[in-house]
Amino acid sequence: MSARVGGADSEALVRVATSSGRLIGKKVGTVSVFKGIPYATPPVGALRWQPPRPQLPWDGDRLALEFGPAPMQVLPPRSSLMYRLNHDEANALVMSEDCLYLNVWSPDPSPRANLPVLVWIHGGANKTGHGGQDLFDGSRLAARGMVVVTVNMRLGALGFLSLPALIAEDPLGSSGNYGVQDVAAALLWVQENVTAFGGDPARVTVGGNSAGAATVTHLMAAPGMRGLFRAAIGQSASGMFRPEGRMLNQREAAELGLAAVSSLGSTLEQLRDLPATAFLGIPPQGVIVDGRLLVEETTKVFLEGRQVAVPLLVGWNADEGSLFASNAEDGFKSLSCSQHARAILDRTYPLESVGEGLSARRALIGDKRFTYPVWRWARTHAETSAAPTWLYEFDHQLPLPDDVPPPPDGERDYGAFHTAEVPYTWDNLAMRPWEWSDADHNIAQQLADAWTRFVADGDPNGSGLPIWRKFNASCDEHLMIFGETTKPGRASRREAFDVFDKINFRINW
Repeated sequence: MSARVGGADSEALVRVATSSGRLIGKKVGTVSVFKGIPYATPPVGALRWQPPRPQLPWDGDRLALEFGPAPMQVLPPRSSLMYRLNHDEANALVMSEDCLYLNVWSPDPSPRANLPVLVWIHGGANKTGHGGQDLFDGSRLAARGMVVVTVNMRLGALGFLSLPALIAEDPLGSSGNYGVQDVAAALLWVQENVTAFGGDPARVTVGGNSAGAATVTHLMAAPGMRGLFRAAIGQSASGMFRPEGRMLNQREAAELGLAAVSSLGSTLEQLRDLPATAFLGIPPQGVIVDGRLLVEETTKVFLEGRQVAVPLLVGWNADEGSLFASNAEDGFKSLSCSQHARAILDRTYPLESVGEGLSARRALIGDKRFTYPVWRWARTHAETSAAPTWLYEFDHQLPLPDDVPPPPDGERDYGAFHTAEVPYTWDNLAMRPWEWSDADHNIAQQLADAWTRFVADGDPNGSGLPIWRKFNASCDEHLMIFGETTKPGRASRREAFDVFDKINFRINW
């Protein structure tokens, strides 16, 4: 149930009853907002590196007017473009190991509304980010007629660590992937509670960008997630055909995890007694075959057509590599391929050519880390399931402030860099005081409207867009390009993707 809270001083407040207790949110304009809702027991003390447990009920009304603490993390440098776009918030970031909170925006918090639902997973390489970031304010999407849910998850070594002692104490002999398990718990919470906020639990779309998109891939492959969402969105990353190769198994991950924390303590008791800040310098292991949520390699599940067959909308940005190109490998020494295939790569990415090397390096790392894995996600899903798949490219340059440092690869601009699409898909350009043009606002409206239609109907077409055909690798125009002119198009450097295919299909996924 939901109700307005009476009284002259509380006319903008809204009460909703959940399975754990009553919440008081606030109506802002036409949208009711509920922030900092606990969806699981705080993962602290003995619950550090444990699967998330259900939130215990509370008595009376709980205020849901402020975001809960963000997960423990180290943000990028304040001068960096990644910080300026994604983390330059008005308020100081409050962090805590007690971080399992979500946020809900709804245009009609009534059990009779039956609205479609978007559950969003933030990016940040499983090291940074949270559901309360300004760019993920759900007001403008919710006003289009959906319930929006954003989720916090455990990050870094607190969310992605495997140890022999954790395997030994677990009934299933499992460890790792606690952050992904948090998202799974949030999806279960949505099934149980979203009706009270006006959402239809049978019309849930799970979406994410960057590492969040990779998490979406894994959720599609997880047997226990079937029935919890009916469509999926992935922006600029994939959890399959990863450039780092196959997922680690339990033994491999536990050995690496033990080495990573050996200087901090030798027993679980010692490690759990340490403050959360002690683990900020330890990188996350990444997503592994944990034996609980993910019981097989995600790529293998997709190749064999055993992923959940839901409509899928995925894509990338035109210059994914511009933030990372200085770290690109020289040439293709690490790639095992035929002379013919190497000739194709040398022609596609002329790293040694005068005047072309920098751009080629940007293209190479962008394709290997982001674009090709997303392409392969789309193609595999389209070919091994009966579900429709749509593919896009974001190709628009943002009006960056003058004091943003130059790209690390020496190019003049960043182009459509990694995460550049986020303020557009959420129609949240106003969250950054930059010199946005009419073209920027038009693209934001196009993207947010298309995403809204996909969440509502499982199809992004309509409202003045050119016809966006379902993905088919045999067609010349197999994706929608969003830019100054939005139009169907073809993936750049498509010939190289066939070479990457040949290399990847030799891996024992």
